Amino acid sequence: MLPAHAVKPGLYHVEKDIPQAKVLIGHRTIQWDAKWENPDAYALQVMNDVLGGGGFTSRITKRVRSDEGLAYSAGSSLGIGNYWPGAFSVFFQTKNPTVAFASEIALEEIASVQEKGVTAEELATSRNQFVETFPQNFESPADIAGIFAADEYIGRPHAYWQNYRAAIGRVTSADVQRVAKQYLKQPEMAFLVVGKWAEIEKGDADGKASMKQFFEGKVTRLPLRDPLTLKPLP
Repeated sequence: MLPAHAVKPGLYHVEKDIPQAKVLIGHRTIQWDAKWENPDAYALQVMNDVLGGGGFTSRITKRVRSDEGLAYSAGSSLGIGNYWPGAFSVFFQTKNPTVAFASEIALEEIASVQEKGVTAEELATSRNQFVETFPQNFESPADIAGIFAADEYIGRPHAYWQNYRAAIGRVTSADVQRVAKQYLKQPEMAFLVVGKWAEIEKGDADGKASMKQFFEGKVTRLPLRDPLTLKPLP
């Protein structure tokens, strides 16, 4: 989830003397309707799984981590809110000079899903993953009790679980591409970067990318805060 400071589009930076910068890129998404029947929610889950939520098989992880070797951990997450909108975010940690290049790659992969969609293999892998791991939600009495307690608390009907696998199975490649176009809006994304700005801003030594290509390089400085009080540190 992006912090409250970064809900508006723009480039945000927190100065911290660390060798690897931490990056979040994203914006708000949707929330469940009262009946928990929004079909786009299932297509969004599959889309995010292919894009960056599916581990080593997902596109962002593969390109940023495996192909380019820019980060040990890279991916994306997509939350659908219960009482308010959830959030989509791309996350990674990389050396300060390669923040811009890794960010560029992540945005390229988002654009690729929007413009070209996903392959039949990617779709099948993602849908099968959701369906095959579904029983893990009910592995123990504690798991079952927790789910039913949550259902009562947030008003989620039991039919959600009864229909879940079928709803995931109905997601098509066209659905994935459609929701990627509809819900992922690059101009509305906020970038939150924590690290040494002097090294981050100019980009990598090979000149592949620099932070000037995002929001014309205009950056909003945020203070480093105490993790307990959230008060700005001196």
